[in-house]
Order: sequence, then C-alpha cells, then structure tokens
Amino acid sequence: MKNILVPALLGIGILFADYAVGSEATPSQTPKTEQDSLAFLPFWNDTKRLYNTGSAHSLTGDQINKYPTLDYRNMLTGLITGLEVKETDGNPEIIPTGSGSINLRSRGREIEIIIDDVPVSSTQIQLDPEEIESVTLLNDVVSKAMFGPHATSGALYIRTKRGRPNSRTISVNFEKGVSIVDRFPEWVNGAEYATLNNQARSASQMLTLYDQTSIERFALNNPNDMEYPSADYRNMIFKDTKPFTRASFMINGGGNAVRYNAYVGYAGEGDIYKIGPTADFNRLNVRTSIDAQITKDLEANVTFFGGITFRRSPRYSNSTTIITDVLSNLRTIPSIAFPVVLGTYSDNEAEDNPNGLENMEGKTIYGVSNQYNTNPIAAMTDYGFRTERGRTGMINATVKYDLSSLIKGLKSQTFINLNTYLMNRYGKTPDYLAYLWDRTEGITSISSHKGTRASGKTALGNFTRQSLNFYEKLSYDFESHGHKVNASAIYYISNTTRKNNNNYEKQQNGIFTAFYSYANKYLFQGVLNYAGSSMFNRANRYKLFPSMGLGWVISQENFLREAKWISLLKLRAQYGTIGYESYGNDDMHEGRYVKSNGITFGPYTASQWFGTNTRISSQTTLSRLANPDLTWETRREFNAGIDALLFDNKLAVEINYYRSKRIGIITNMTETIPRIYGLGGMDLYKNYNSTLYYGYELGLRYRDQIGDFSYSIGGSATYDRCKYVKVDQVYTYDYQKQEGTDVNSYRGYVYLGKYTSEEQIADAPRQTFDNVVCVGDLMYADLNNDGQIDANDKKIIGNTNPKLRYSINIYLRYKWLDLTVVGTGRAFYDIPMTNEYFFNGWGDNNYSAFVRDNIGGDYPRLSYTKVVNNFQDSRFWLRKGGYFKIQNVE
Repeated sequence: MKNILVPALLGIGILFADYAVGSEATPSQTPKTEQDSLAFLPFWNDTKRLYNTGSAHSLTGDQINKYPTLDYRNMLTGLITGLEVKETDGNPEIIPTGSGSINLRSRGREIEIIIDDVPVSSTQIQLDPEEIESVTLLNDVVSKAMFGPHATSGALYIRTKRGRPNSRTISVNFEKGVSIVDRFPEWVNGAEYATLNNQARSASQMLTLYDQTSIERFALNNPNDMEYPSADYRNMIFKDTKPFTRASFMINGGGNAVRYNAYVGYAGEGDIYKIGPTADFNRLNVRTSIDAQITKDLEANVTFFGGITFRRSPRYSNSTTIITDVLSNLRTIPSIAFPVVLGTYSDNEAEDNPNGLENMEGKTIYGVSNQYNTNPIAAMTDYGFRTERGRTGMINATVKYDLSSLIKGLKSQTFINLNTYLMNRYGKTPDYLAYLWDRTEGITSISSHKGTRASGKTALGNFTRQSLNFYEKLSYDFESHGHKVNASAIYYISNTTRKNNNNYEKQQNGIFTAFYSYANKYLFQGVLNYAGSSMFNRANRYKLFPSMGLGWVISQENFLREAKWISLLKLRAQYGTIGYESYGNDDMHEGRYVKSNGITFGPYTASQWFGTNTRISSQTTLSRLANPDLTWETRREFNAGIDALLFDNKLAVEINYYRSKRIGIITNMTETIPRIYGLGGMDLYKNYNSTLYYGYELGLRYRDQIGDFSYSIGGSATYDRCKYVKVDQVYTYDYQKQEGTDVNSYRGYVYLGKYTSEEQIADAPRQTFDNVVCVGDLMYADLNNDGQIDANDKKIIGNTNPKLRYSINIYLRYKWLDLTVVGTGRAFYDIPMTNEYFFNGWGDNNYSAFVRDNIGGDYPRLSYTKVVNNFQDSRFWLRKGGYFKIQNVE
C-alpha cells in the first residue's frame, strides 16, 4: 500500500508525505456508524457509545491530525463539542509550572490531561499526533468520577498507539511549513514620537523639545544617527514568520502472540527574532510498546516513552520571559532615545584606559541613556544566550489476567507507572559595552554595561517533577437474554513531587463502577468514588462521592422500528457529586507562625521603647489560623442530552444541558470575619464560597458520498453562564453585591462622556483621582450620590467571558485529494483594553500606534502628565469581543 498526500494551507505552505508499506494492513479504526463507535473511558472502562449515558465519545489520531502545528492541543480546535482551545500567544517557551500558551477548557474550567491513565502536565508530555490512538473529552460527572479528583474539572483522556494484530505497517511522515504572525503590537516612529511628545507637553503647558528641523531629521529613520537617531525596534528585532518541521517514523504490527509499536518523531519550530543567537524549539519523542499474550489467560504490556526538548534563545534579560521583556522595553523606550550603535571600541585610542576596559579592541559600542539603560538591539545580540533542556522518561507496565476459570467474566488488570521530568536552564552571561548618550552633549561616560566577557556557561535554574501511579482493577462482564452487566472495582494511588513544593501530592481512591443494559434500550451507569487526599486533616481526608446515569434508546422501541430514517435516538441524563482539591496548598488546615525581627529596644525614638543600648528582638506572629474542619470542595453536577443519527446515519445530532454547583470552595475569609475578632492581616481558610455553572451544547454533522466525492459539514456551539451563589464579601450598596451575578462580570465606572466645558466640570461630582479636571477628560456617574467619584461608584458594566462559542468543520474529498476547513468564533462578551499597549501615552516613554491613531476618540486627551481619571476601569475602555475566523485550511 502506498499513499501520497499533498495538501495546501492558506497562508502557510506545507509539503506533507505519508508512506505506508506492508501486508494485511488493518483498515482505519474509524467506525462505520456512531452506534458502533467506542467511548474510551478511564482504566479501560470502554463502552459502545450506544450504551453510554454521557456525552463522551472518542476521536482517533487520524481524525485530529489536520492542523499544521507542533502542539496536538491546537489540532483539536473545533473538533469536539464542548472543548475550547485557547491559544494566548505563539510563544514556544517551555513553562514547566503551567500550561504554556495554550489552554484547554470545557464547561468553564481548565481541564487536565490524562495519558494512558496517568495525569501529566502539558509541558512534561508533548505528544506528536502520530502517537495518539484516541482522544476523549471527559466532562460529564460519571466519566469524571471514573477517574476521580484529578478529572473533577474535566479531562482530555488520551490513549497512545499500541500494536495491531495480524498487520505489518511502516509509516514515514514529513511536513514542513511556515507559521505567520497575524497580530503584533506596533509603535510610532521617531518623527511621530517627537510630534506626539510636543503635543503632550503643550497640553500640560510645558516647553516643547523638538522643532520642525529635528522632526524632519527623525523622519530619516536612521537608527545610528549621532544627533537625531530613530530606530524601528519592532522591525529590527522581529519578523512575521517562523518555520516549523515535523518528521516521524513508525513501525506497527505483530501477530496474535506478540504485538509491537515503535515510534520516533522530531518536531522543530523557529522563532520570530531576526537578530541575536539562534532561537528555536526542538523536540524528539521515542515511544515503544509491546503486548505479549504469555498464556491463554495472561497478557502483559510494557510501554516506554522518552522525550527530549531543547529550546534556544537570546538571553536578553535576567528573567525567563524573553518576549515579555522585549515588548516591555519597546513599549517604554522611544525610538529616538539614543543611537543604537555609537561606534567600535579601540584599545589604541583609549588614553590610559580610564574606564578599566581591557581587550575590547573591535567591540561594538552601543548607546543607552540615563533614563533608558537597556539597548534592545544590544540585549538581543550581545547579552548572551540561554538554553532550556527538558527530559522526560515514562514507563508503564500492565498485566491482565483472565480469571474466567474461577468466575466466568472475571478479569484482573494491574498497572504501574513511573514518570519523571527534568528541565535545566543554562546560559552564557556576558554583557554588552554601552556608553551614555545625551541629545545635547553626545557621548558622555560609560554606562553600567561594561562589556563583561563570560568564559563559560552558567546554570540559570531547573525544575523537576516525578510521579508514581498504581492501580489494580477487577472487572466482571455478564451477558444473557438481552441483559448486559459490567462491574469493576479499582484501587488507585498516586504520589507526585515537584521542585519548590515540600509537600507530596498524594491521592488514593477506591472506585466502583457498574453498567447495566436491557435489550439495548434501557441503560444504567453508576460510580462510587471513595477519594482520599493528603491535602486535609486526617479526619477529613476521605469522602464518598456517588454518581449515576440513565439512558433510554428510544430508537430500539417497537413503535420506532418502522421509522427507517431514524438510526439512533437516545435520551440520557446523569447526576452525582465529585470532590475537588487544589494541590500546592495542602497545609491550609494548619496554623502557621512566622518569625521576624520586629521589636527594637533601646533609647526612646519613634520605633524604640526604652533602655540605653539598642537591641533588636525576634517576634513570632500567627499568620494563619488553623481550621481542622477544612475538607473537600464538592461539585454537584447534573447533565442531560439527546443523541440522534438520522437519514441513514448521514445527520448526527448531539444536544447537551449541564449544571454544576461548586459547594464549599476553600476561601480565605478576609471579608466577612469582623475586625473585632482581632484577625486582621491573618489568613483563615473555610469551605465557604459557592458558584453555579450551567449551559447548553449543540453538535451537528452531515456527511454523504456521491461516487468518488464525499463530504462532511459540521459545527458545534456552546452557550454557558456562571454565577456566584455565596461569596465572602462585605458591601455597602446593592450594586456592589456579587451574589447572584456572573463570575466573569467586569466592574468599573459608568462612562457618561467627555467633559465639554468648564461649566460642566464645575457642576459635576468631584472626582478623587487628580487635582485638576480638564475639558476632554472622562466623566463618570456618581452612583451613590455622595458628590464624588470613588471606588464606591463601581458596578457591573460588562462581561469578559464569551457566552457563546461556536465552530464549523468542512471536509471535502475527491479520490486522493481532500480539503479541510475549520472556523471558530466567540460572541456576547467584552474585551477591556486596559493593558499597557492601550494604557499608554504620558511622560517621555514611547507611544503605541493605538494612541497615535485614536487621540480624542477611543483614546482620551493626550497630556504629558498622566491623567489618572482617564485610565480607570470604565465602559469607555470596553469593546465588543465577538469574532469569527477561519482557523485552519488544509
């Protein structure tokens, strides 16, 4: 067998080849109908989707591998009803303590990732799509309870590929392309900066600095002009494209006795920096799996995963967030602050080497100033480099034993996993040579950047994570005369350690599942999860969480058997509770004391008490009051839905309703505890806050085939709300109350317009932000009618969470040529333009293009001194956030 695919991507050119050779190749595992498809659930509690009482269904790796990206999470965009893939930026940085630049969310919460029954961090296990056998979204209470508290907020459940019996397949894959930056901050050039700075000074009744001749010289845009420099740092540092490469080799096959899968994959991505040391991200994954049928009743599997990631980049600054630091400097440093390059250092010309410089012959001299001590170009090119190396090792061992010789249908499965992650950050830390430059005096003295050389690499930091996971499962299957029964008992224990967290993250669960169906019409699923956590006091560590689901396959009833246009019609519902724990703060039930040098004895002063000699004594202060009753936060959830396959399986419909109440959220009681208790400045945690989350999900897909042409058109939509039910809050006015309002409400001042006259200013309530209010400043409503504008006049003015999320999927195929289109959209929410790109434009710092283009309109009046009144959270700064865009065309 030999297949060659050559797709084209709008905006991104790629070449993709996939060769498979072998004999007796197993066809695609994509089911013919969704009635036959499987829902892959935790601990191998697999069931046909027909029998599932929840919305969980699985996609194969082939179905998701349609997106030109190195991160498999991006490939899920728009493919699974209820799953939101949010990419915050295109940064390839390794972030060991978080999820990086991509978040996976479902039903209002960021979800976990579980790979082969092991909870992992997205940084630790960075899968290639070719490694994935199936992906299942767990967001209903029964499917989440099957795994326990790790999946309480939802989980993406992934199974990796294993060997297929009676097949021999070799697959080679190569893909190369370019990613394009579609949005990037812009700043003004030198002439525009000088003009705006003059306007700001004039508005503040200050002398201007730049005459027309100076502005004309700045307009030449020469970054190294010794009198009138103008540097376009954005275009000098950044480009708008970055290349990526993916390549893999996989062998899969075996017989009935032994099955194997071996995979090696490389993924590489460049960066958008034009200058400086090499900046890229490289990943190498190795995965092997062997299944052996040792005896008729005994089967074993061993899976090994090894991953190496290697990130190279300029050092730029002493922090680890390079792109953030670069953008911060570009936001601050004007293009005319100093010449980028002042010249080349010569040892022969330095009289007596007054600056203590040695062996600097030929070294570039950069410009900085007293106000701006960082030269962005020098920091990119001559401030050294850093590398981040991540190493992951993960081994799974599974033993399955068929105990049917004892009890028919009884099976045992034992699983153990060990996985480790180590990230080391190294760098070379020289410094560039920079002299201070002044517009009137020119080059003056040497700056703090003295051209220090570095002889070797320096350790800049490291991160470790290690976990051990084990479970034992006993399962029982029975089927007779239309009755199907499946039950399992699972003991699960896990232990995770991280750097900088002295507490172990320990979890121990007893999980009992039961499934029953009669005549493929009446369905029941039940889970009892007895969960234990190291986070709480011994008396509160264990708690029982029950959940159950019911289903009715109406299409199996006699009164619908004649309706040939209905292939499947099923009603389903689930209800239950599940516990939640937030790792990292597992001693909040205990009291905490802190020691400080706070009492000074000696001759009386304002800070001393008595005596002749000064003595400083330590003091011990209670900073957290113990609460031994602290226990699990409980999620009480209900979900219901309809599944339908109509018109000979051509039209698939999925409708879901869900309602989740968080009860007893662990809350630091800083508001409602009266000050008379004497607990000011002290923490006290209780199970107090509660929220309610509810919404609807709709999924549609129509597919058909006409000769050699086949097509599939689908889409999904999610509408949700989240409200406060109980809040630790003290308020004065009703409009400040949080209970009953949306969790994602945006609070600020009610914007009434801009002051148009001095008379209007005189008659308006007094604002408390500035001493002087001028025509053109923003005007706000005095909600409590006390004659002044202050924090008591804030109310809900918007919502920052999209209430509607939707997507479309179009798949067209003619013979060997196919076309995939994915589009996503958001609606009914507001975006606050309150970051430093929009809140910008005073003093001598740089101006954003937004300020330049919107003065007097979407930007308030320009002034040299910041008008605090104009930069408050208000409706003036809110914009509608709805959009729709084509996410991927392949």
